[in-house]
Amino acid sequence: MTQPRSDATLGAALLDIARHAPTPSEALRAAGIIDAVPELAALATTPQDPVWHPEGHVLVHSLWAADLAATDADHRGLDVDRRALLVLAAMLHDVGKPDTTQTRDGRIISPGHAERGAELIRSLGERLELPGPLVRAVAAIAETHMAHVSVRGEPSRRAVRRLRDRLEAAGTSLDDWGVVVRCDGEARGAAARPTHPFRGGAWRATSTVAEAQT
Repeated sequence: MTQPRSDATLGAALLDIARHAPTPSEALRAAGIIDAVPELAALATTPQDPVWHPEGHVLVHSLWAADLAATDADHRGLDVDRRALLVLAAMLHDVGKPDTTQTRDGRIISPGHAERGAELIRSLGERLELPGPLVRAVAAIAETHMAHVSVRGEPSRRAVRRLRDRLEAAGTSLDDWGVVVRCDGEARGAAARPTHPFRGGAWRATSTVAEAQT
């Protein structure tokens, strides 16, 4: 009988995959990490509104986003630590959905999932003994990954500066946030993209203007 792996062993394996695996989704499944980590296993039983997420349940979406983040990092030749940040943030950005998903008026919604996700990432990171700075950065991206859909039209410079400062205080950046937001959008499938366009780039552009004028 296979002995259960310690949380620290699982954390080390997860971090290694985030740093190096060409296709994190395949590596996570092969290593048995998804079933061994309750927060990840729960994603497979959490449905999503098919209008916004025709790809399926939360695990399908999250693993797809992680693979996209890995591809982006490898394409740009990022170092392994930044690659791990992007892959883990993409993989865990919706980890709060199992606790918040409900059906209302025939639609599946997950109010507060970003904030709940950040809480779970912090506790999960501590349990798996992941590096503290990495956990703080991943949690900050997850907590704010819906910021771009909360504002109609172009974001104000004040809103962008507030988000930028919040991310930088956690050890990450608006650029990293933008990558994860884009991967989130692309991991919905082509059928969803026309109704949920990526708007994170507008926040980065506004930030550039704000920086130039300060």
